[in-house]
Formats: sequence, structure tokens, C-alpha cells
Amino acid sequence: MLEEVDLGAKLRKKVYKAQRPKLQRRLYALQRDCMSAGLPVIVIFEGWDAAGKGAVQKTLTQHLDPRGLVTYDIQPPRTYETLMPWLWRFWLKVPRYGEMAIFYHSWYEHVLRERVEGSLSGQNLSKAYREIANFERMLADDGYAIIKLFFHLSQEEQARRFTEMESNPLSNWRVRPEHWERHRRYENYLVAIKEILKRTDAPGAPWTVIAATDLRWACIAVFETVIARIERALVARGIALPADDRSGGPPLEDVPDVPALAGAEGE
Repeated sequence: MLEEVDLGAKLRKKVYKAQRPKLQRRLYALQRDCMSAGLPVIVIFEGWDAAGKGAVQKTLTQHLDPRGLVTYDIQPPRTYETLMPWLWRFWLKVPRYGEMAIFYHSWYEHVLRERVEGSLSGQNLSKAYREIANFERMLADDGYAIIKLFFHLSQEEQARRFTEMESNPLSNWRVRPEHWERHRRYENYLVAIKEILKRTDAPGAPWTVIAATDLRWACIAVFETVIARIERALVARGIALPADDRSGGPPLEDVPDVPALAGAEGE
């Protein structure tokens, strides 16, 4: 799956600025339909450190109704959470019917970082994959639209971005020693990521790999993926889609370009 991604894909600023407002309006209209129809949506942002996930997420949610949106920045489990089944803390964050939940990192950290760091292997790793598959299948069977996005970046581009952020006094705090350590283990993470994409890509919860070298390209690709998946979920429920003129919705001010990486994200 990763081999098929064109990391050199780019989008001109003029084209991006013409497409983005239309896609924002379309997503807003679809969000209203999801709220009315009780369709729950889960969007997962996974990917390499410094791949632009935060910048794209900010643009994606910029004009959505906050009453139907919740976002989670998933951190390592707290002490009391380690005393429960590991998926327990994610069950608590499953969105209500009609709500959209965006996970900045997710349950996939369990089979990624813990595997590469050596704390999860063998039977425990296989068990974790089965639990993820069952978890997502149960949500999909209950009518959830599950959208999983992986932001792909080359090791060279990642190093360039880390260096750029470190050279800026306003963003150098975002690059920590553990980021460079994961960068040095890029190949180990690559093996784990390929296995994740292969073993957890399912009809009810498919993966979409986003080429993240160019943030404008990545942003539009994410909008199109999220919109297409929500439209399919609404149609499956027999709900007529809103008119596709993409000119309705709230007025959109002239927002700036995709936020500069150094000022948007350090992970």
C-alpha cells in the first residue's frame, strides 16, 4: 500500500485555494446530515512525526459545527488506565450517534510504538490485532463510518522538517529527543506500519494513505476521502445527499494557506 503512494505529488497554491472552500462547505453540509440522521463518524489521523497531521486537522475542522464534533489527542495511557483492558479508554471516547470524533493518534499506537520498542510481540501482538479487528467490526456493524488516514513521509523529508523546526525559536520546543530516536528507527517503524495497514484494512474500516510531502495535496486528499466515505455511509442508509453545488453552508472568510508546518505540528 505504501509503495503505491506518490510522495512527489504536489498541488499548486491557486488550485488549493479554489478547491478548499468548496470542500469545506460540502463537509459542513454532510455533517449536518449526519447529525440529523444520527450517523456517527470516526476519523483517525495516524502517520509519521512531522507529517502535517495537526495542520490538516485544523483546516478540516475549521468550519464544522462544534456541537457535533469532538477531537481527541491520544497520549500514552495513565496509570489507572493500565489497570483496565487496553481498549477500554477508547470505548469511552466512541462518539454518540450523529457525532463526529477525530482521533489524533488512536488505538494503533498500541501495535506500532509498543511493538517497535519491544514491549509487544508474539502472541500479545496477534491478540491485539484481533481485538482491533473486532472493535472496528462491531462499530461498523452498528453503523459507524470509520475513516482511517495514514500520513506518509520519507525519512529524508522528515529529517528536513525536524531541522527546520529546530532552527526556529518559536517551534524548536516541538522537536524532542524521542522524535529523532524514532527517526533513526524509521525502517523498523516502516515494517510495523506496513503490517498494520495489511492486517487492519477492512471493508468497514479501510485505510487511506495520504502523501504528505506537500501539505496542500495532503489537505485536499483528506477532504476528498472524508467526504466520499461519509457520502457512501449516508447513501447506505437511504439518505439523499445534499445538492453537490458546494456553494451552500456558512460564509467562509478568506482563511490563510495550510498552516506552516513549523508553527502547526511537532509530531
